[in-house]
Amino acid sequence: MTQETPMPELDPEVLSEARDRARELIRCGFQEPDEIAGSLAELLDDQGLTEEEAELIVAPLWEERLAEQAGWPEVTDVDRLGAAFDALEGEGVVAAMDFTCCASCGYAEIGDEADEDSRGFVFFHQQDTERAAAGQGLMLRYGGFRAAGGPDGEGSADAAALRTVGIGREVVVALTAEGLSVEWDGSPDRAILVAPLEWLNRLPE
Repeated sequence: MTQETPMPELDPEVLSEARDRARELIRCGFQEPDEIAGSLAELLDDQGLTEEEAELIVAPLWEERLAEQAGWPEVTDVDRLGAAFDALEGEGVVAAMDFTCCASCGYAEIGDEADEDSRGFVFFHQQDTERAAAGQGLMLRYGGFRAAGGPDGEGSADAAALRTVGIGREVVVALTAEGLSVEWDGSPDRAILVAPLEWLNRLPE
């Protein structure tokens, strides 16, 4: 019989908050257990949570999620999303998942992921991931690259908008080809929404 890992002796409210946040990050499916424990310790440092205690909180919740995965479909919506992103990468569109903390950082840093053949980009950031994991659909940011790399902005505003719309259309085609539902009005100023989306993202092995 497996011996249960003892829980740290913490204030019940702190323990409850730590567990809730751990479940949120585990549900996102991109971070390793030690990364999640580090995030918890940083979040609740002022309430006395250590990283070692955080690891004890994360461990059983991680195993719980692994057990849930055994009953998932062979191909999930997140698998389909990954396949669409892989297809876009093959066509010269940088496609980054769970990229940076927010939209501003994403737009600022996505050019670093480009090579000389990259024509444009699509990404969703960590806050987008959390919203998707909470059942609110997934927002995708996209755009074109200047000739020398980096987010679009070179030349006339109309030309930049046309390049952005072109990338947006490619993203929509790739997503719908994988059977995902997409909401987008064709405007270069509007993010692409993937919804409804069942967020079942397998944990890192």
